[in-house]
Amino acid sequence: MNERKRARASGNAGNGPVLKTLLTFTAITAIAALLTGCGSSSGGGSRGSGAGAAEGGQGRPAYAPVQNERFAVGTVELSAILLDNQKYARWTFGIKLRLPVQLRSIRIEDVTAGAPVLLVNDQAPQENGNAWTGYTGAIEPSASGLPWLFDNAPAKLTFRFTVTDLNGQDSVLEQTVTYPVKTKKDLIKWYGFSA
Repeated sequence: MNERKRARASGNAGNGPVLKTLLTFTAITAIAALLTGCGSSSGGGSRGSGAGAAEGGQGRPAYAPVQNERFAVGTVELSAILLDNQKYARWTFGIKLRLPVQLRSIRIEDVTAGAPVLLVNDQAPQENGNAWTGYTGAIEPSASGLPWLFDNAPAKLTFRFTVTDLNGQDSVLEQTVTYPVKTKKDLIKWYGFSA
């Protein structure tokens, strides 16, 4: 199986040479985004639940990160990755642990359209500095792969984070993220995606 197929088959593209390629490209993209103000990251805005929505702009979605007593959403980011010299999109999700908890699993689903679509299913989550990061597989950056990105209306996406600890206790957080039309156009341009 080539790297592209392995990345697509993985619900959490987090192993082997694919991870090294993805992390290298993502790191380069992140550095470029910091230097140029580009990117689609969750940075900025209030971290408390019930707080006003963070401002979107410069490629960033608008949202107020949700949290409960145990966890907080730290990252919801759409970025570009390079596999076999082709650009793909990929979601990066991050969770901050607010209490010391041993993790059993983390599931992230897109529940925008009602029926959940599984994006990440990490059955052996590893925390690093009271935080966890997970990735989707490669997504075709086109109108069929990401229809919300290529239409001419603001996009409001909802992701369900289900975090299970070693005692079997589930914590569920739903994070809504809004992409204004300008932000979507900026992402398409910056990442070189085409419908």
